[in-house]
Amino acid sequence: MLENARLRVERGVIRTFHARRGRVTKNQTFALENYFKEFELPDGPWDFNELFGNKEVVFEIGCGSGESTIGFAKENPDSIIIALEVHRPSISHLVENAHKEELTNIRVAYSDGVQVLRDWVKDNSLSAIFAFFPDPWPKKRHNKRRLFRQEIVELMLRKLKSGGEILAATDWREYGEQMLEVLPNSILSIRPNWRPMTKYERKGINAGREIMEVSAKK
Repeated sequence: MLENARLRVERGVIRTFHARRGRVTKNQTFALENYFKEFELPDGPWDFNELFGNKEVVFEIGCGSGESTIGFAKENPDSIIIALEVHRPSISHLVENAHKEELTNIRVAYSDGVQVLRDWVKDNSLSAIFAFFPDPWPKKRHNKRRLFRQEIVELMLRKLKSGGEILAATDWREYGEQMLEVLPNSILSIRPNWRPMTKYERKGINAGREIMEVSAKK
């Protein structure tokens, strides 16, 4: 069961996330025990044609509680979205809501998204990569942990098909400017209509922080 599973994180790798175990409530435990298997993927490497036929596959790093995952899946029923998350309570929310919505085009992995992208996803196989509100690591000494740094952006681009898209958002202006700098062909964009405003996003707005939506195409 996921509640007792070990997070897949390779030793020596610079983490782009805070390793929060988090308390899992009884309701969350029920969701993990009863719904996670519906959306779980086998260990990779993955062959998307074998798993999903000729469907377009998108990859979300750090899906949180899955608001964007659910929104995309409902808006794009013929595409597959693979959601990666390292926080068990968040995964419980996602699988519970996906089960209630009877969505069959969501897959979930309890893993470090960067490692999975590197080791389990074939090059030129993804239609899009999403990373909404990744940890900004605002202290200068922690900038090396940011998701949007050169070597990880290069990894993302390798995994995208020609014409594939990267969508990102942040409420930390300096990080948004870094995204625009390291992502080739990047522009400021608008929030996709399928991505609802999250509690975290609203908190940033209430604190007076600007939301920066960034998109880039391969």
